[in-house]
Amino acid sequence: MDYTAMGKVGLSGWRGKVGGKVAERVSEKSQFSQDQIEALIGAVFLALAAWQFFKLARQVLQAGRGEEVAS
Repeated sequence: MDYTAMGKVGLSGWRGKVGGKVAERVSEKSQFSQDQIEALIGAVFLALAAWQFFKLARQVLQAGRGEEVAS
């Protein structure tokens, strides 16, 4: 499996621009390549998006059951 490519999927739009610049600077000061840093940043964005999605889905289900939904 190509984990680097999988992580980079999370870098699109403004996230890709920011992630690329951050990755370039971090890779200069670390032992990791720019691709590896970009993949890590992209994976973080993907994890945040998944967390937000599941949080929203849980709220929708709670509302559908007539439960009070916390914001």
